[in-house]
Amino acid sequence: MKKILISSVIVSLTLLSTTGCAPKGYAQSTIGESMIVEPGVVQSVRQVQVNNNGVGNTLGSVVGAVAGGVAGNHVGGGSGQAVATVAGTALGGVLGGMAGNNMDNQYGQEIVVKLNSGKTVATVLRVNGAAAMVQPGQAVNVFFSNTGNISNIVPR
Repeated sequence: MKKILISSVIVSLTLLSTTGCAPKGYAQSTIGESMIVEPGVVQSVRQVQVNNNGVGNTLGSVVGAVAGGVAGNHVGGGSGQAVATVAGTALGGVLGGMAGNNMDNQYGQEIVVKLNSGKTVATVLRVNGAAAMVQPGQAVNVFFSNTGNISNIVPR
């Protein structure tokens, strides 16, 4: 029964560590904030990788090592149990780190827009379930925050 429980915990941790958590929609701080909206046409779009500075790799390695060590400790007895614990810790750390890398690497779109005013702007937006994909030549509205940063680009 313990082995089934531990296996379930390892599978659950692996699933949790491999699912991305990209924010959907606008940040809480932008709710109610007035924005400047300017129309334009998309000039270019390319997929880029957005790195999360290694946070997922470290977290995945630690969680994987702990889970692997606990699982290995429940295998065999005596010196075999000690070997299984060490091997489980090492293997769990490696697998957890690999899963963490998947959390770190997210994707975005680098979008260049020629505004109707003649000015050209560019930004990188995360690709997630809430983001509308845009194509070159597509008419869009560009949302600028009060600080001048691009908050969003959406098709018109």
